[in-house]
Amino acid sequence: MSKKSCRVLPAALLLASSGLHAAPLDALLTATKPTTPGQAIVEVSYDMMNSSLDFLHLRKESENGSSNVGDYKGGHIGLGVAVTPQLWVEGAYWKRKIDYRSFDADLNSWQVAGQYKLSEAQGAVPALAIRLGAWGNDAKSLTKYTNTTISSIKFTSATVHKPADQQVQLDLIGTWPVSDSTELSAFASAGASRVKFNSISATSRTRNGCEYNIGFDDVGAVGELAQPCTAAVVVTRFTIPYSDTVDINKEARYHSSFAQAGFMADWHNVNWRVRGGYQFQYIKRDDVDDIIADRGGKAYKHNHVLVADVSYNAYKNVVVFLRGQFMTNQFNGEMPLAYNSLTADKYNQRYGVVSTGLMLVF
Repeated sequence: MSKKSCRVLPAALLLASSGLHAAPLDALLTATKPTTPGQAIVEVSYDMMNSSLDFLHLRKESENGSSNVGDYKGGHIGLGVAVTPQLWVEGAYWKRKIDYRSFDADLNSWQVAGQYKLSEAQGAVPALAIRLGAWGNDAKSLTKYTNTTISSIKFTSATVHKPADQQVQLDLIGTWPVSDSTELSAFASAGASRVKFNSISATSRTRNGCEYNIGFDDVGAVGELAQPCTAAVVVTRFTIPYSDTVDINKEARYHSSFAQAGFMADWHNVNWRVRGGYQFQYIKRDDVDDIIADRGGKAYKHNHVLVADVSYNAYKNVVVFLRGQFMTNQFNGEMPLAYNSLTADKYNQRYGVVSTGLMLVF
């Protein structure tokens, strides 16, 4: 191997170790980013989960042996650049499609962040960095097929039109160099979230068997007869105040705050790098979780996340990687727009995603 190649390979792996991540990969946060202005990483990945890949049974199975949360497919692309020796900025875009069995989610996700190194490691004192980021998700619509009865309305489906969430997050990261090939990192974070949408529509079947289209106005739910009904008594239109049914402004449009902490171990040699990280997140939502509990349901306010990846410097500045992400409460905290009073019962399921791709290091 030439001297030039010997220099290129470790440099490429060092750059790739910084990673490109938003909230989905916070378990891999590190204070050590590339320091030469103009250095950059482009990451392209295909993300997936299905029955063939789930050989570790990451997804909890129902009694019939099928997963309660179905297949995931998508991909992402990200770019990170060292602006100064202390400042690293990055952005990423995800395309995701998830089959939840009772509803499908076709989402776009985005992230931007800047990270500033406050100090270098000195003895037992770690390298310290502060990171400020914003990220979010949006979709054209989310439709949930359900048999939930609230007051006198038995909802058979509910559609949220143009849902979106937006988050801001502040992280404090410390990284200890254990040896020339090993680093340990820890982080603590806090953030705020907002979930919004344009409108909600639903369908229902009342106790007399008639089907209705449900709309929501300023005061409550409004039902309009969807098709002719042969019941003895047919109501063509009804209104139920929010106090007696789903209050969409509290149960699907809300603010929340979150806190999280975690750690990561990073080992590398000339060609290989192995990382593993853990993240715990706690979420406090306005109104919606209290309403779920008042109805006898269970609100899910936390998530444990494990992330691990292996990367290999395949050729000069090209690094290939394989990554896995495991969650005890599926995408709780990662996709807030999908959590509301009608979907919260799905968040007791564990889930995992496998990603494979490459990084181009410049």
